[in-house]
Amino acid sequence: MNEQKLTGYPSIDKPWLKYYSEEAIRAELPEDTLYENLWKCNQDNLHSIAMEYYGNRISYATLFENIDKVAGALAASGIRCGDTVTVCSLNSPETVYLLYGINKIGAIANMVSGLSDTKELIRYIKDTNSKLLVTIDNFLDKIIAIQEHTSLEKIVVMNVTDSMGKMTRIAAQYLKGMKPKVLPDDCRFIKWKNFIAKGTSVETFRDAESVAVITYTGGTTGGSKGVMLSSKAIISTAYQYILCDAGLDRGQTWLQFFPLFIAYGIGPSLHLPLMAGLTLIVRIPMADRLSDILKKYKPNHILSGPAMWTQLAEDNLNIDLSFLIEPTSGGDKLPVHLEEKVNAYLKRQGAKGFLMNGYGLSEVSAGVATNFKNVHCLGSVGVPFCKNSIAAFDLETGEELRYGEEGEICILTPSLMNGYISGEDETVYIHQDGCKWLHSGDLGYISADGFVFITGRIKRYFLYIANGEQKKVFAADIEKVLLTHPLIENCAIIPIAHKTKNQVSKAYIKLKDRNADIADAEHTLRKFCCENLAECFRPEAYEFVSSYPLTKIGKIDYRMLEHQANHK
Repeated sequence: MNEQKLTGYPSIDKPWLKYYSEEAIRAELPEDTLYENLWKCNQDNLHSIAMEYYGNRISYATLFENIDKVAGALAASGIRCGDTVTVCSLNSPETVYLLYGINKIGAIANMVSGLSDTKELIRYIKDTNSKLLVTIDNFLDKIIAIQEHTSLEKIVVMNVTDSMGKMTRIAAQYLKGMKPKVLPDDCRFIKWKNFIAKGTSVETFRDAESVAVITYTGGTTGGSKGVMLSSKAIISTAYQYILCDAGLDRGQTWLQFFPLFIAYGIGPSLHLPLMAGLTLIVRIPMADRLSDILKKYKPNHILSGPAMWTQLAEDNLNIDLSFLIEPTSGGDKLPVHLEEKVNAYLKRQGAKGFLMNGYGLSEVSAGVATNFKNVHCLGSVGVPFCKNSIAAFDLETGEELRYGEEGEICILTPSLMNGYISGEDETVYIHQDGCKWLHSGDLGYISADGFVFITGRIKRYFLYIANGEQKKVFAADIEKVLLTHPLIENCAIIPIAHKTKNQVSKAYIKLKDRNADIADAEHTLRKFCCENLAECFRPEAYEFVSSYPLTKIGKIDYRMLEHQANHK
């Protein structure tokens, strides 16, 4: 190891391994399906509480009973190993039962968002040749509208109140208008309770490397793509997080806040805590304020997007957070000044640790690196998990870069996807070492201590043409400079068309002081950019906003901003 450190190349030196125990480094990754792994980890934990859902406490024993019922019902409905079941739902115990039930019989869970437009939903169903769809009646009208344009033969409908505690369910149905909807007079539609009543006993499927789940990329810089993930890939992310000495102990609670139709919701935020035998506090995404959940349930572990943590710090409510062991952020980059702001708030309120930023993509089962207990570097997304390699590669030559040199972040990991449902292979390449590396599309570098830093997105650039010369301008380079100005809390740079220069940039600015004079702020920022940026990098236009449009998984939707900027 000492000789290797002299090379200066992260993938050879693996400096992050110094943070792991020898036991963790030598540990073998499980070779199980999701269902098998869940059972092996909890067969002696059946009386513990697996989920708390709006007043209803569900034991691990009940969890497995319902998974088995769902698996049997799927088999009775003609679903076989390798078939795809589309799940268009929100977080609920039924969705959890369904995900593991599908896995138990060797079928594939096609996890889609009901917030997708109708064209997207039709594509998701057709591309996977789904014959069965399970949804909630919140999305029923949309499903009815598209059913004739799909291959669907059966549609099972749930209600998000089904597993709530009695009083909460009554209040939700009668005070919040969440009563079950009347189904169409069509034999293809069936209620959830009638569906699971038809279950029979089934054998457990045992191929950990076959496709278990299809989830969809966020589409921040391009169209959404269906990512095929195996059980082995999802479990490898969860297990490696446990090897980080994340302080997970049975009896602790974990807030399930990420939606279950994204990779972050399935692996790091569902299977991981259940694998560790924790109690999931299951919540419908965006239905509850984080501050209210913190006050009422005092979860020990939370994985949420940076926007949620930033809002909590901005609200600055006086909440005792001494119960919080591992507050974790994932899904998007968090600017350093906002990370400091969140950490200052957590410290004031008595939380035991810093905000643990992590990093991942759907294509690698959501997580490949994280900060963790006693291994933390401000501004970074942490160190690679112990079975992973992460390095920056030169955009032109494809050669690995040394410490501190910026290039495209590439990932070598056992949590790599099986591929895209479209068959594209534009992100996975075999390098000189003969291994399959995922090209993330992110710009960044690796420090000599093994920490990963993300500096921007490769695809977010525009072509600036002036005086007969063409220059490729990366939005991240402009944002990096603007974020150093004390007026700015956050910014997003978007290319806009220009009559003589081809493209220039527009800055969407979020100010720290919401009451600041806009005209003065713009004047100050224009002067600042003239002093600190070359002409091609200076924003041509400014727009001041209080928030940004977000993708379905909570990232800034740059495509939406670009559409708005170029159609005004």
